[in-house]
Amino acid sequence: MSKNIKVGLIGVGLMGHGMGHNVLKSGYDLRLYDTILTEGMKELTSGGAKAMPDIGSLVESCDIVLCSLPTIPVINEVVGGPGGVIDSVREGALVVDTSTSTPVLAQSFAERLEAKGAGFVDAALMKGPVQAMEGTLNIIAGGAVDDVTRAKSVLDCFATTFFHVGPVGSGFTVKLLNQAIGLGTHAVVTEAFVLGAKLGVDISVLFDVIDSGQASSEKLKILSQKFLEHDYSLKFATQTGIKDLRLCERMSVEAEGHTPILNTVISLFEMNAALGNNAKDVSTLAETIGKLSGIDFTTIAHKDQQD
Repeated sequence: MSKNIKVGLIGVGLMGHGMGHNVLKSGYDLRLYDTILTEGMKELTSGGAKAMPDIGSLVESCDIVLCSLPTIPVINEVVGGPGGVIDSVREGALVVDTSTSTPVLAQSFAERLEAKGAGFVDAALMKGPVQAMEGTLNIIAGGAVDDVTRAKSVLDCFATTFFHVGPVGSGFTVKLLNQAIGLGTHAVVTEAFVLGAKLGVDISVLFDVIDSGQASSEKLKILSQKFLEHDYSLKFATQTGIKDLRLCERMSVEAEGHTPILNTVISLFEMNAALGNNAKDVSTLAETIGKLSGIDFTTIAHKDQQD
């Protein structure tokens, strides 16, 4: 695709900053809008991007509009509300939502945009702000083949792995299922390690045994390392995990699905949040389950450290 096209980015937070950095570096004409003057806005405008005064002026001037927004209410307002993206979009434009949202909402936006002669792609992101800045995100896209192909030329600026998983809404569906599996596995691994510690098992030995069999996983390796090194530094906040799980629950309800395990996982992370860990890393779930089990798991000594 020609680099002469104009790309808009609405939402220049931690993820949007990295995305915009790489779009600009790739030579696109980049226009920005955010309600606050973020560090990303400052860096990108100093590098040549143009800050726009409102959503309407950005959307009216752009061929492809990227949205990187934090919550469903904000997405609804910015994309679908009065004076939002859909109200302002021009015929032939393409809207790409990289937020974490639901398939039903994506489909409703796509229908409204189609009526105005514009396209829509849901492009869910995997990994975080560091990878956004490095340009190494994974993207899970849903949409018509032509729209996804068109969006990919811009999305490739900040991604190294790209999946087109189906029609509009499919990207968000797969992202939310991925989050449910990841956080569900996180909860089960945490429970097992805390119980093992309470029963006197050396958790480094527990890891070696589990890692040698079919229960091994990338989540097991990451969590075990955090437990063994007593590293509960913030990488993925509990509140963000709850948001994703609640969106997956909403998706299940809308599809009349049955997800009792998901409901249990949500209750565990919400309990962790209620005990003061809402803004802390999801790995602090070990602290909460440890307290309920009568041990201080986060400072527990391992047998190999006592010898």
